[in-house]
Amino acid sequence: MGLAQGSTKFLIGAAVGAAGGFALGAFVATPTARSAGESALDGVGISARFLARTAVRTIHGLGWAIESGYTRVRGREAYLEHEIEELREQITRLEQRMD
Repeated sequence: MGLAQGSTKFLIGAAVGAAGGFALGAFVATPTARSAGESALDGVGISARFLARTAVRTIHGLGWAIESGYTRVRGREAYLEHEIEELREQITRLEQRMD
């Protein structure tokens, strides 16, 4: 058995032991301890919801920033295309004057 296999077996054993201990503790716990456990789980749920909302807001803000940057770049492109067209017209007028 290699080091990796031993580590994997240890981690699996630790996870099973922790889960079993948690289940046994929940079974024999006093009502006060169960209430505290429920409060802790409620706290975890609240934290998870907060993190999810924060992630959604962050993603939304990132999307807005990307869209804003794209709009700015596209606006500059349109401006430059307009300027190029005006310069072409000036060149055409100057060529006509020379003829």
